[in-house]
Amino acid sequence: MESTHRSPVQDRRLRFWNDIVYNLMAPVYNSLDWLTFGAWWRLVRRALDYVPAGVNVLEVAFGPGKLHEALARRAGSLAGIDLAKGMCRYTHRRIERAGLRSLIARASVYEMPYPDGEFDTVVSTFAFSGFPDGPAAMAEMIRVVRPGGRIVIVDIGLPRDGNRAGTFWARLWERFGDFLYDVPAIMESGGLTVTTFEEYGPGNHIRAVVGEKPG
Repeated sequence: MESTHRSPVQDRRLRFWNDIVYNLMAPVYNSLDWLTFGAWWRLVRRALDYVPAGVNVLEVAFGPGKLHEALARRAGSLAGIDLAKGMCRYTHRRIERAGLRSLIARASVYEMPYPDGEFDTVVSTFAFSGFPDGPAAMAEMIRVVRPGGRIVIVDIGLPRDGNRAGTFWARLWERFGDFLYDVPAIMESGGLTVTTFEEYGPGNHIRAVVGEKPG
């Protein structure tokens, strides 16, 4: 069963992670790839497989910006939002050092500073499970994507075959405050057509989900 609420203990753990590790220690968070011998990046970069080249892209909750830099090399134009000031500063410097361009803004996923239908593709990796109101976050992503565009979510979830390893890893994420959302169901309830559902990673507890907005 996929979760839609957090306990007080999970809330405290998530606040610590977001306020201390995520917001104030962007370089440490960025070192996850090095600490995992590249495994973290292999999980994150799967999103690139579903982003067409040369289109107008928004990344939601870009974190330390490794994927954002890769998107900047692929997209026709790129924008990104993150609620953490530390991540905004870190990613802005990263993009500048690489000689690339992106319009980076500090903003909430629930109230994004863009008009309706602004983007061809919206991407979010390992962030959606941390949003307290998944359906509201999805509704705002749907608002800013154009008809015929797509939303790409890479995140955790319970493996559909119920295998022990994948269930263990998903439940471990959940203990630290993440939600095990049924992303395909949320997309469909928002009017998207789910065109891709791929499970991968240890025990298939990571999923890439693509939803397309009717044209």
